Amino acid sequence: MKLLFVAAFTLITLASAAQHKIGFSSQNYVGLLEGEQGTKFQIQTINGIKYKTWFAGLGTGFDWYYRRSIPAFLSLNKDFFKKGNRNFYFAADAGVNFPWEDDKNYYVSGYTIEKTSPGVYLGAGLGYKIGMGKNNDALLVQLGYSYKHVREEGKSEIYYYYSYSILPGSEQTTNRFNYYLRRISLKVGWNF
Repeated sequence: MKLLFVAAFTLITLASAAQHKIGFSSQNYVGLLEGEQGTKFQIQTINGIKYKTWFAGLGTGFDWYYRRSIPAFLSLNKDFFKKGNRNFYFAADAGVNFPWEDDKNYYVSGYTIEKTSPGVYLGAGLGYKIGMGKNNDALLVQLGYSYKHVREEGKSEIYYYYSYSILPGSEQTTNRFNYYLRRISLKVGWNF
């Protein structure tokens, strides 16, 4: 709910400054994520509005790190140290990480994972933008930090035998797994 409020406030603030040029902008990235679980790919698209040195947009993509997921987030960028058609920018993302549901169950530590739940998605980075032409087109390179939370619930069947009985018994247990995945992110992209 707070994320929605911040998005609405940002859009209203930018719209109230209508005497300056406000325009549509899109950032599209491909990149690598590196962390404890190895190296994986990511793809992101962020679409929103640009006003002077600010950009606010809604983003989504595919994240293959550890467990496949689809992040949905609000992104806010600020350009600085502008020199000609080049500048640095700071980017901050916050949203929800939705697990990519598979048709078949998989196993973790003897448990069959049967349920996954959405978690938090966060990101921050420092980027460099190289403008191309007179339009909003630019090449983007960004190095940053990314975090996603993955929650899973699994069940395990434990079989046992009583010494006084010839029939085996069983007991089903449930366990919850929480993964707090912190990664370094390197992305390249195109802005238009």
